[in-house]
Amino acid sequence: MEFKLIADQLILSGPVSNGDFEKVRDTLASSTKVDTIVLRNSPGGDVPTGYRLGEFFREKGLRTLVSGFCYSSCSRMFLGGKTRYFTDDFPAIYTNVGFHGHYDMSNGHLQPQLVAQFHLKEWLIKYSDGKADPALVDRWIAIPINIGMIHFYHPDLFKPGGVSTFLCQGTEKMAQAVLGCEPIRKTALELGIVTSLQVQRSNDQAEIKLTIPARPKSSNFAAIDDGSKVPLASQAGLAEYQRFLAAVLPRAFAISADHGSWAWNAGGFDAMALALRRCADRAHRMCRLYAVDDDVVWAGN
Repeated sequence: MEFKLIADQLILSGPVSNGDFEKVRDTLASSTKVDTIVLRNSPGGDVPTGYRLGEFFREKGLRTLVSGFCYSSCSRMFLGGKTRYFTDDFPAIYTNVGFHGHYDMSNGHLQPQLVAQFHLKEWLIKYSDGKADPALVDRWIAIPINIGMIHFYHPDLFKPGGVSTFLCQGTEKMAQAVLGCEPIRKTALELGIVTSLQVQRSNDQAEIKLTIPARPKSSNFAAIDDGSKVPLASQAGLAEYQRFLAAVLPRAFAISADHGSWAWNAGGFDAMALALRRCADRAHRMCRLYAVDDDVVWAGN
């Protein structure tokens, strides 16, 4: 992971790697003022390291903050915090903690034997302070493929349809776009994922916010998954729109003024700029955004 030490916070971002435990331990040993671990935009990674760091954070009585997304092994690091919070460093739609089982890295398929070996269910219930629903935990640790996950958002800041928790199997039409997943009526606070709904901030929040472009509002032109409304005559373009719907957030789909060219990008906060630039390169003219994340922003014409 990448390390950034700012005053009383150690900010960890990126993939979890073998060796990160020793780096964190040594950093904290020499930085005695740190009482907060910020976990930022991490897809997870090395399984044992996630457990060890989560247990280490609890032993040290540290608090953990989620800044952006924190998935898989990162989620166990987060759950290790003695107290656990959401931040508003990034827009609420991009800020969540995601849990699932253990998977074969070569094909992404569930490995039940590893789930049993690491006693994942028992560990999750223990580190949620006994609040995690055992029946729900059974479901999320058995998600068959690794792009599936249970996502916990802040229930006051992101709750489409009044729901802030979504169980995704990874096979939904909209894949990782959570609005296509099963809504769960229990919140991150009720299930012990966070200990408070008081929103925190990272010590570098001002710097982070400068990197996030303004996100256009929904135009209500069409539902995000209504391919019949996408103003493209090309079947290839419409097929690419379906691929876009299966992409991770942040994401953006752009269309040229003559409706003849398109481009999309996903996974980074520069998705809108990259989609517009690639579309313009193809069309040799200006393009407009059709969709951003889970919203159609196209105004027609």
